[in-house]
Amino acid sequence: MGPSSRFRNGPIGKLHHFLTETLIEWIGFSFRQVCGNRSSAISDRLYVYFVEEKNPVLVIVYLILLTVSNFLFYVTAWPHIPGPYLSKAHVYLVPIVIIFTYASFFIACSSDPGRITSENVDKACKMFNYDFLTFEPKECRTCKFTKPARSKHCSLCKKCVAKCDHHCSWINNCVGLKNHRYFLLFLYATIQICVYGAYLIYYIFWGISKNMNLTEAWITSVETRKRVRISTYQAILFLIHQERVLGALGIFTLLVGLVIFIFMCYQLHLVYNGTTANEAFKREDLEEIIMDGELWVFDKEELKKHKKKIKDKNDSKLKGKSTAVYWVQPVKRRQNKSSEGENEAEVNGENSKQVGRQVKSISEICNLYDQGFWANFKEVLFPPSL
Repeated sequence: MGPSSRFRNGPIGKLHHFLTETLIEWIGFSFRQVCGNRSSAISDRLYVYFVEEKNPVLVIVYLILLTVSNFLFYVTAWPHIPGPYLSKAHVYLVPIVIIFTYASFFIACSSDPGRITSENVDKACKMFNYDFLTFEPKECRTCKFTKPARSKHCSLCKKCVAKCDHHCSWINNCVGLKNHRYFLLFLYATIQICVYGAYLIYYIFWGISKNMNLTEAWITSVETRKRVRISTYQAILFLIHQERVLGALGIFTLLVGLVIFIFMCYQLHLVYNGTTANEAFKREDLEEIIMDGELWVFDKEELKKHKKKIKDKNDSKLKGKSTAVYWVQPVKRRQNKSSEGENEAEVNGENSKQVGRQVKSISEICNLYDQGFWANFKEVLFPPSL
């Protein structure tokens, strides 16, 4: 979120810059001053490993959190199942939910995101059209072949990924064409176990309250010194105080489930619009370019010339299909025309002989990859073979 053009110059962007660059540089400088260059070389290598290389740290963190939470649930909550408000069916449902969560996590971690190789690059290039705005035919400097549209070279995984969404450190894997569905399944499974756990803990507390007859309890008011019936808020505080671990576990699962639910809604929103997280960031960069007045589109006559030029230039390398419209940013071209003394109205596209017009809004740029609601979800759930 911090590097996004929407937040880059605001407080979120500044906070991101402070946490990811300024703070780390300050810590590194302080460490070198205290421990010397030899120790700092080791710390620099650790920083590179944890931040700039593919590593299983967050995978281990997730497994620890999941396993410890399940263990605490078994110790504190399992003895109350079944209970006054929980049937015996939960005795069988709980193990199924736990196994399903572990299984979906391991599938997401081990699945192929859609790696592009020299053997399948031709097929990958024909899968999606180039829009010549966010994606254009060019060679990957690392893999040494033409990058298909919607693909991205992951610097952590050291490979090009078809229809790349993002690299997820929690599964230590890229999310792409072939495993996006498994990533969504992993998110759903994590939300499910969190919400289900919070649901069980809630009704366990209600069962404890019923057994203790808290609804009929009376307490002495500190202010009036009179006996009054205990309020719901006071009853909840009393139960959490009595079952601290269970209460903390319920709050933790509810908060984690809420955060992941918000992220999953964002992922589903991207799928609904036929885009990926990588493409969403590219469109945000385009918005910034549009705000600066630097994005233009060629009209038909100039378009034909450029289509012929690009076809002649890339005929031997271009394996994908081209689009009907070329979106360009002719900033240098406008500067050259102004220096040659051309009429300002003609340069800015206000003359009838204009060869292009300025893009005023991101809504003018149609998403070439949006196929409609059902087709977008079908592509994620049943991706084409690579």
